[in-house]
Amino acid sequence: MKIPLLEMKNITKGFPGVLALDNVNISVEAGECHALVGENGAGKSTLMKILSGAYQPDSGSIKIEGTNQKIDSPIKSNNLGISMIYQELNLVPEMTIAENIFLGHELTRRPFSFLDQNLMQKQSEKLLARLGQNFNSRLLIKEIGLAQQQMVEIAKALSRQSRIIIMDEPSAILSEVELTELFKLIRRLKERGVGIVYISHRLEEVFKVCDRTTVLRDGKNIITKKTSQLSQDEIIRCMVGRTVATRDQLIDVDRGEEVLRLVDIGKKDKLFKINLSLYEGEIVSLAGLVGSGRTELAELIFGSSIPDEGQIFLDGNPINFKSPKDAINRGIGFLTEDRKSKGLILGMNIRENTTLSKLVSLSKLGIINNKLEKEKTEKFLESLSIKAPSTEERVANLSGGTQQKVVLSKWLFTKSRILIFDEPTRGIDVGAKVEIYQLMESLVRQGITILMISSDLSEVLRMSNRVLVMNAGRIKGELKHHDASQEKILELAMGFKKES
Repeated sequence: MKIPLLEMKNITKGFPGVLALDNVNISVEAGECHALVGENGAGKSTLMKILSGAYQPDSGSIKIEGTNQKIDSPIKSNNLGISMIYQELNLVPEMTIAENIFLGHELTRRPFSFLDQNLMQKQSEKLLARLGQNFNSRLLIKEIGLAQQQMVEIAKALSRQSRIIIMDEPSAILSEVELTELFKLIRRLKERGVGIVYISHRLEEVFKVCDRTTVLRDGKNIITKKTSQLSQDEIIRCMVGRTVATRDQLIDVDRGEEVLRLVDIGKKDKLFKINLSLYEGEIVSLAGLVGSGRTELAELIFGSSIPDEGQIFLDGNPINFKSPKDAINRGIGFLTEDRKSKGLILGMNIRENTTLSKLVSLSKLGIINNKLEKEKTEKFLESLSIKAPSTEERVANLSGGTQQKVVLSKWLFTKSRILIFDEPTRGIDVGAKVEIYQLMESLVRQGITILMISSDLSEVLRMSNRVLVMNAGRIKGELKHHDASQEKILELAMGFKKES
């Protein structure tokens, strides 16, 4: 009988008041990609943190190639050939790409063991080239985008020549092109006998790249089966314990008046002659590859940067936002792609995060009306179905989907009429994702305008009344909902043609 590369048996782990894992089992063969799926809070990350040495199990055993191992630290895990690519990126912003890739196993020159920066840079760029990336490894991490940082994390794992690689939501911020490169890499790793644990909320990816699938729910094994023997509906039922109502496409809503118009907007080296209009009660998606200028355009609309040329009109009147505060005061909200560091203050509670952007509406002579603040927040808990014990719950303790709802409540509290959603369902499980979609549809029915940035083309096709496709800082074309397809979007995003 073939000995598994990894075998975790009867893993149990409890925290105060919570049994996170209850006798969980998973095994990975050499050359296998094994999907680990489940809702947020199902126990996936806890199980993998035990494998990576961040947590210790209360009971159970771990075998690597048939030998029992006590993994009592991340160093021990690395020494056993295990690498984990976390969903929350684990990079040092002030260090270069090359320094991050080789952090902890730096390359040196003899005889004095000086750091060999040139060699690390060359090796880093070779590793990145395997991922279809060609950016300069001398750049600081803080100088590159989130998707590029994700590629650096993957290159970091490759640099250790690990036998077992855990990928926690690796595709959450990758474009379709980058995702294709990732899948090619996974297939090459499998050919070399590497075992991969693939955690993802995007079930279509599971069917493309994973050999077996294990579903966890409430810290328990629900099913382990060959992926080819499962259906997406069956996986969802196992994950949530019920049938989740889904819809293939957005229900059309009659749009209203024009609310925002950009005319010949330009930003040096980033945006070129941008023209677009947004109307009441519609969802418009900005699609394109990473680096196409989508987020830069959204930040400009929100006042985070100022255009070098062109004019922005709000309700037909010219405006010149000098800061996000100006945009907020005029009814524009921005749900950033990085909600944990830019959208929320994790150490604060739900009430504090909800009202933070417009405390002046709750205060008199500089004193906040705490009773009114709590009442306002409680209304959002009810209307957005925010699952939390109270308004005083720290947002750090909430699931990804619930955190996203808190970010949304913040902007609804400011009475935003235009909402920019940047990767709205990144890192959110399938049940919560449907809830976010339903909330977005409810908002447009109320006349709110949504500008959505998403790297998930199925999400773009499902949720958009119109799709604006960007390439190299330009809008290459517009596609109406009924005319849009993945092929058309990718052709425009890669600059193959222009659609009028």
